Amino acid sequence: MATNYRLRVVTPERVVLDRETPEIIVRTTEGEIGILAHHLQIISPLVPHIMTVYDPDGKTEQVAIGGGFLEVQADGVTILADSAETADMVDVARAERSRQRALERLNTGASKESVDLARAKRALARAENRLRLTGRDLQSMGASAAH
Repeated sequence: MATNYRLRVVTPERVVLDRETPEIIVRTTEGEIGILAHHLQIISPLVPHIMTVYDPDGKTEQVAIGGGFLEVQADGVTILADSAETADMVDVARAERSRQRALERLNTGASKESVDLARAKRALARAENRLRLTGRDLQSMGASAAH
């Protein structure tokens, strides 16, 4: 039987998750990693992605993470996220509007400054992760984050 540890997912606005889990899968700037109990202590930046959280009974829950930091300590894992939402928290219409705005910024080339371009790419990734979390088919919605 797997050992559980405490997982906390915190944003500037709220605590999104605070519970026991045997495993999570997150995406850092270095790639995707799984965290089990007694994992090596690390601090790592996170990119926008959909995190998988396992329940002690083997079921999974997914959380859209909008970037941030992962901290693994002896007593548990804390994710300090720019934004984090479970599927029931996502405002689909707002995510669709955010995606459309980001695509327009990328496609119009109105501002080719690297900061604006990077911001638009990050906004697109966050919006698309939120939509994927709710089961939306992004291919049927048009252009994607392949920019």
